[in-house]
Amino acid sequence: MRYLMDEYENHPTQKPEALLKRIILTSSNPGDIVLDPFAGSFTTGAVAIASGRKFIGIEINSEYIKMGLRRLDVASHYSAEELAKVKKRKTGNRSKRCRVSEVDPDLIAK
Repeated sequence: MRYLMDEYENHPTQKPEALLKRIILTSSNPGDIVLDPFAGSFTTGAVAIASGRKFIGIEINSEYIKMGLRRLDVASHYSAEELAKVKKRKTGNRSKRCRVSEVDPDLIAK
């Protein structure tokens, strides 16, 4: 479902903008500062700014920082190619990869 969101940014725990908007609008006033110490794909920042709030985001992963710079349209030293949005699905159904023939026969109860 997350992969189908328009705002999806290839982040494993990204939240829907509608959910974050509800939280931000009920817990802050226009002009307030919203702090996200684990900014990830910067969805919180995008919603905060669109809702008239200021935003401070902290993120350690450089790939997620690039997402945030692009998403928030912040000037940076990265090129347009480095900030280009590429939709790709990172998760897969790993259960299909394990076959009964691959299981150790000693593990199967008789």
